[in-house]
Amino acid sequence: MMGAFYNGISGVKTNSFGIDISANNIANVNTTGFKYSNAEFKDIFYSTITSQSTNPAQGGYGSTQASSKLVFEQGSPVASEGEFDVALQGKGFFGVLGADDMPYYTRNGAFKRDANGHLVDSYGNFVLGTMNPAFQGITYSDRVAGLMGDYLNTGTPINNGFTVNSNDKFTLGTTGSQGALQVPINMYLPPKVTQNVQWKGNLNTNTKTEVVTIDLNPNNFKVEKTPDGKFKVSGSVSKNEVFSAKENDRILLNFIDKNGVKQSFEATLDKDLNFVSKELDLKGLDTDSIKLESAQISTEQQKANKDILEAPIYNADGSKSTLRLTLERILPQVGDTMVYKVSAQIYNAKGEAVGEPTEGSMTFNQHGALLSNDIKSVNNPEGGTINIDLGTPYDPNIAGSGYSGIYVQAGKEKNVITRHDGIAEGFFDQYRIGDGGELIAQFSNGQTAIVGKIALYNFINEQGLMAMGDNIFAATGNSGEASFIMKDGEIVNTAKFKGGFLEQSNVNLSMELSNLIVTQRAFDASSKSITTSDQMIQKAINMKK
Repeated sequence: MMGAFYNGISGVKTNSFGIDISANNIANVNTTGFKYSNAEFKDIFYSTITSQSTNPAQGGYGSTQASSKLVFEQGSPVASEGEFDVALQGKGFFGVLGADDMPYYTRNGAFKRDANGHLVDSYGNFVLGTMNPAFQGITYSDRVAGLMGDYLNTGTPINNGFTVNSNDKFTLGTTGSQGALQVPINMYLPPKVTQNVQWKGNLNTNTKTEVVTIDLNPNNFKVEKTPDGKFKVSGSVSKNEVFSAKENDRILLNFIDKNGVKQSFEATLDKDLNFVSKELDLKGLDTDSIKLESAQISTEQQKANKDILEAPIYNADGSKSTLRLTLERILPQVGDTMVYKVSAQIYNAKGEAVGEPTEGSMTFNQHGALLSNDIKSVNNPEGGTINIDLGTPYDPNIAGSGYSGIYVQAGKEKNVITRHDGIAEGFFDQYRIGDGGELIAQFSNGQTAIVGKIALYNFINEQGLMAMGDNIFAATGNSGEASFIMKDGEIVNTAKFKGGFLEQSNVNLSMELSNLIVTQRAFDASSKSITTSDQMIQKAINMKK
């Protein structure tokens, strides 16, 4: 009877432990990255009444708690708005450095930037990882310091900050070499000076017709006075003089006398490009001093559209210029080749031409392939030379040559792609976290730089970790030391970093409520063992009376 009494007491204590575990799980159902625990029990010991028979006769002495087993099942990711929020999908832990300078581990990725520019968790612990070796402090020029102050709305220039000189691949190193990660906002990327510009595509071959007036040499025309005192003018126009001259083009004849009195008449070219005016009555002019002062032809000419190609030029001081290439087709076309007059000129930010232009020409064959080009470079007044690549001239022995850069295809609209190796200066914009734990800084010029990497730790026995509160765990002898997973000599991640998300608790509320019911019933039953034993003892005492 006494054994049953104490068995009931142990059952009450043991099931109280189970209720505590379930209640703690339920309390943390909304705790980011929380991992629930299972209460595990064990029997205590037995007394053997007899062991001589086939089946031994034994009496048990109750139960006790064995352990609270951590369950590291994946929690569901939920979208968040924090700039540094990140969820792990897979096995592993973030590492944080506590106030006692000891490393701890967590699945809570609700990170933020502290006042000193360090990446910390919700409790101010430093997040562990490796900084990019190319991340370093710099002193800004006066111009950049002023711009940085304006950019960050400080009201004063910011003279010092950080930059990333290279995006070359780097590794995390060893678990012991991880340190506090920095995520500063006063970051700047210097410009990459433009040295090479390339254009590739089809030029516009469209032409338009317009009426133009072209001066002619009046001395080439014959002026005769008729017997009746009138005048007649005759002459011709050559194709060398006016390539577009044709039948029915108008010739304008302008007369003047010594008194400055003027009078004009018209004549028309015939099919042979000759003309003879009608008899002209020049009344009102002094006939003794009349002369043909000037003459023009009014004719229709084809005029090629100008193609203008532009590329941004980034200079060492952060300023931006524009390289403008102007291409104008020379008409009339002679033979099967097309010739373009080309000018390369640099313009500053105000749109003013600076420096000397480079002028030359480009020639294309009847199929539009580039035959020759003498525009190779232009001097940059801000320093250096800019190389211009307009393509490789046609070579019958090389397939596709003549079309590697600028070419001409009749009937198609201009479609030219511009490429250059320059990059504008960049001011920090925002951070994001990459799938591999990279801290990626995005800049105003569209460029990105990896500032550092968040470390991902693994354990041989993660259930051996000790919960420390504040949603962090400490390594123990049972868990083993934190380590990185290696493959072929390189660190591999066992989880994907999902930036912009947080991992929810993995507590199954339905299961925990069911556990509460079962544990409560077990508690009630154990307490019944106590009361029953008490009644039996009381009965035995009363028998003596």
